[in-house]
Amino acid sequence: MEESIQLKNKLAIISAALLAAGGIMIETAMNVTFPVLKNVFNTSLNNIQWVTTAYLLAVTVTMTISSYLTKKYGVRKIWLSANLIFIIGTLVAGLSPSFSILLMGRVLEGIAAGLAMPLMFNLILTQIPQSKIGVWMGIGAMVVSLAPSFGPTYGGIFIESLGWRAIFFTLLIVPVVSLAMGWSSVREKQRSKNLEPFDFWAFILLSVALISGILMINQLESGSINIALLGITIVAFLAFIVVSIRSKKTFLNIRLFSSKSFTLLSIPVTLYMFANLGLGLLLPNYLESVTHTTSFLAGFSLLPGTLIGAVLSPLFGSLYDRIGSTKLLFIGNGIFAASLLCMALITHEMNFVTVTLSYLVFTIGRSMAYSTSMTASVDGIPVSLQSDANAILQGTQMFMGAVGTTVAALFGSDQRGVEAGLQNFFWVLFVISILIFIMFIFRNEKNKKSEV
Repeated sequence: MEESIQLKNKLAIISAALLAAGGIMIETAMNVTFPVLKNVFNTSLNNIQWVTTAYLLAVTVTMTISSYLTKKYGVRKIWLSANLIFIIGTLVAGLSPSFSILLMGRVLEGIAAGLAMPLMFNLILTQIPQSKIGVWMGIGAMVVSLAPSFGPTYGGIFIESLGWRAIFFTLLIVPVVSLAMGWSSVREKQRSKNLEPFDFWAFILLSVALISGILMINQLESGSINIALLGITIVAFLAFIVVSIRSKKTFLNIRLFSSKSFTLLSIPVTLYMFANLGLGLLLPNYLESVTHTTSFLAGFSLLPGTLIGAVLSPLFGSLYDRIGSTKLLFIGNGIFAASLLCMALITHEMNFVTVTLSYLVFTIGRSMAYSTSMTASVDGIPVSLQSDANAILQGTQMFMGAVGTTVAALFGSDQRGVEAGLQNFFWVLFVISILIFIMFIFRNEKNKKSEV
């Protein structure tokens, strides 16, 4: 007998998904405001980039603590807090009289998004029947994929009409609708009893590692590596691992990585995010600078692939529920690898049409493998550890997304030109796709042995 999903559970998930989508969309929407904000606040472009950097830092650090907060306070309080913080942050940013106040608003929005994104997947994992988990994880992946694509268009519309502040004010409808939908549907589940004290030092060490790592990555665009930040990142991260293994307190359960299946699936999830955001930066840049395509068409070239890939995610999830993960992983990564190989071989002949079609194929393969990897990585994990797994997946994706855009920018600044840099980036991603194949093979062999 087919298991049904209660309406209140659907509304609860959609409520969290709306807030997550709003948080993701505002991140990319701000990218088109940089020239305007530079003049409004009379500051340098390097300072303006902190609008994105501060947000990213807040999101990443908050995601690491989201698992503990959910266990301690429950999903309803986290959901309500995320909405209220998002409203306050958006108002602060929209009304900001100075650049420092704008940054404060962006940090608050980042905290809200850092709570909302893991919450969406936690609700899916805890309120959806096991037989339909693939479809709904696919819907979650669709939200994560679609929202950043609409951001630049959304921001551009208001920049040219009502001004940059309207980007924030109009976005207030998102938490209002989220609150209306979730007020009676987001209900408290039984919280963890006898929760161990919070591991403050593990949190501090991981936060230092992430913050210094992101700052170091941002500085790579200048063409040099900040050795001090690199050293701090490595030392803090190693110290975090040691403290987490020895500690009996609660923060992030990194012992999840002792599961080969979780490790061999979570790494590809982050690599797919790296590839997606990297190409999302380089391909429009290539079309504008090499083929002299207009900015509008350059941005539009990615839209068909993004839309189709996102819409297909629930379908891939449905297939996961029916046939499992193995075939979808290999087929999806095969399409992903083949598209990269083709683009690497024909880079010099690529134009608007070939970029649009190639990216469409690339996105279909990436979406199939990405959503399947994410679902399979948490499927079967004990309920008590799912929030930890979710926080790890979301946090590492954000970090690798930042790495992807920075590395892509470095390839785009190749002295031989954008075209040569793009081709080299294709080859790097193709090698990554082969490494992902190897991880899938090892994971498949492990599953066969466990069945025996």
